[in-house]
Amino acid sequence: MRRKTPPPGFIARVVVTGDEEVVLLEWDASAPEPPKTPLSPAEGEVLALVRKGRSNAQIAAARKVSLRTVANQVAQILRKTGASSRYGLMAVAIPREEKD
Repeated sequence: MRRKTPPPGFIARVVVTGDEEVVLLEWDASAPEPPKTPLSPAEGEVLALVRKGRSNAQIAAARKVSLRTVANQVAQILRKTGASSRYGLMAVAIPREEKD
């Protein structure tokens, strides 16, 4: 069985019960704080769709924007969060811009 490393900010803990081995992901309390730069509302929407496993093309179709716009927004989200991949975005707690 091939094992993957847990996403950034998580610790994998293996629990063995009888013949079964279960891997639990737990938040790493020593992980760095979330970024101080908030995401725009549009970036928050894109992030929610990325977290659901949607491709850039699916996100563009759902939001009725160009594929290039989505690619730029994903790049901005990665930069703001410090995540190195879409997979890494699953573990990031994101502060959003607050409306007045």
